[in-house]
Amino acid sequence: MDNKYKEKEKFIQMKKYRREKKRTEKRLVTAEEVIFIFEKVLEGWKSIKIYNTIIQNNPNSFIDKKKTEDIFTGNCKVHPTELSIERFEYYNYLRNKVYEYHNFF
Repeated sequence: MDNKYKEKEKFIQMKKYRREKKRTEKRLVTAEEVIFIFEKVLEGWKSIKIYNTIIQNNPNSFIDKKKTEDIFTGNCKVHPTELSIERFEYYNYLRNKVYEYHNFF
């Protein structure tokens, strides 16, 4: 009985890992770029200015205008495994502020 429970837990962990990896690869934007976008939204930057700044600073970035606009609204999930604990807490704080910003305006 105990062995079945361990196998089930292992399966659930593997499934969670695969899901996070798939979503992270699909997003094509690094967690630090997401944080950068959130910071600039709260400073009042327009999405096109944020996009142009990212491309100028990192020409190898896979970000595009549409993805920038999606993240601009706060609609981007970063997983805890992508960042340190402090950076992940900061990301959550910024994400909540971005939601508040868009609900206010």
